[in-house]
Amino acid sequence: MPEKKKHMRKLKVGDVVVVVLMVAAAVASMMMLTRARAGEKGSLAVVEVNGRQVKQYVLSSGQPARRFTVRGWNGPSTFEIKDGRVHMLASDCRDKICIGEGWADSPGDAIICLPNRVVIRVAGSRSSGKTDTVTQ
Repeated sequence: MPEKKKHMRKLKVGDVVVVVLMVAAAVASMMMLTRARAGEKGSLAVVEVNGRQVKQYVLSSGQPARRFTVRGWNGPSTFEIKDGRVHMLASDCRDKICIGEGWADSPGDAIICLPNRVVIRVAGSRSSGKTDTVTQ
């Protein structure tokens, strides 16, 4: 048994510092990329109820918080638009999965409440640096 302890390496302070710095750099990069794509020119929040478009809202960075409510299949769904992003605040559904989906801010993102038949999708140009094909 004592021989196994020789092979185990103790974690040093420098190791912890490097790991913390790497995690912080990764989080900061993700936040900057998300902010850079939020509310890009031409982005719209398109609200559909039961497959029909009922509202459209322009998304732009620096936008103040505004709340809107639409009547879904089971009842009202309330969402918020702020700083070029949109998220569901409340919906008349059982599981509340749509509320847990968080913020949508890039073209192609969607918040979907199936029981209430409400869909909020971000529409706009896809020129945000995302690549959806493989190139050689």
